[in-house]
Amino acid sequence: MKRRILTWLAALAGVVLLGTSRLPAAGLRHRFLAVDESRGQLVYVDEYDASKDWTLKLAGKHRDLQLVGGNRVLLATPNGYREYDLADRRLVKEVTGYPGGVSARRLPDGRTILACNARGVTFYEIDAQNRLLRQASFPVASTRVVRLTPQGTMLFGSGNQVFEGDLTGALLHTFSLPEGAWAYQALRLPNGHLLVAGGYHPRMYELDTDGRLVETIFSQPAEDARSLGFHLLEGFQILSQGDLVICNWTGHGANDSSKGVQIVQYSAGGKLVWQWHDSARAGSINGVIILDDLDPAVLNEDTSSVLQPVRRAG
Repeated sequence: MKRRILTWLAALAGVVLLGTSRLPAAGLRHRFLAVDESRGQLVYVDEYDASKDWTLKLAGKHRDLQLVGGNRVLLATPNGYREYDLADRRLVKEVTGYPGGVSARRLPDGRTILACNARGVTFYEIDAQNRLLRQASFPVASTRVVRLTPQGTMLFGSGNQVFEGDLTGALLHTFSLPEGAWAYQALRLPNGHLLVAGGYHPRMYELDTDGRLVETIFSQPAEDARSLGFHLLEGFQILSQGDLVICNWTGHGANDSSKGVQIVQYSAGGKLVWQWHDSARAGSINGVIILDDLDPAVLNEDTSSVLQPVRRAG
């Protein structure tokens, strides 16, 4: 892993609000939620107590997830979005009528931004009462996972490009990864740069504010990419202490997860500190939430780059 991004990750550990992880570096364990795309399910894993593990079969395939408060998880569906109660796995809310849904993000005021692969890529702004407020379409082939920025814009990838747009329909910026990369998820970092999962180029990329490539993580010939079976880097999460957790998707087949490790975690110092691979339990993973420092009772969002609880004043 390269020096610049590691320096940023190390610096991040000193500025986040939630403090350091409660888990020890040695024998690191997690509680986490993961979207299993190839088997169509949501998986909860408790590495402290396996008796608490569960699996929720989903209708259709999903790519992204978010803790939206009230002990609920939000999942985009091919026709809108659903919310499930994490305690008993009940479906507690469903919004339909939005074909091509791929990613949904809840805002602190209750609005939901839903991204759909329809008429190019179309974003819908839906209020807490399920009313459509605005929509904006972009002439882009398709996208996967959308993230919001501190500026209130949307970051979304298509092919080897990352786009930034807003709900007026303005396409503000276009950033390019090297040919052959496939931009799956992008986050804006505190320094204004973008961190992007490179998809079929199993690397993470850092782009500066002008779109110039300033750093590559897992630059070939990466030993980990070979030994761990990296195929398609998809959803990722920045933890409170600066560590980076990344999903490695290995195919649409139910048993393709046997081809490579499903989730990895790198420390700010560039060390592989944790991995999860259970091909009997789950198929190809494309979205994960490490729950250690999070609070499912409140909204959690990663607009500031680190996924963390949103605390309302008062």
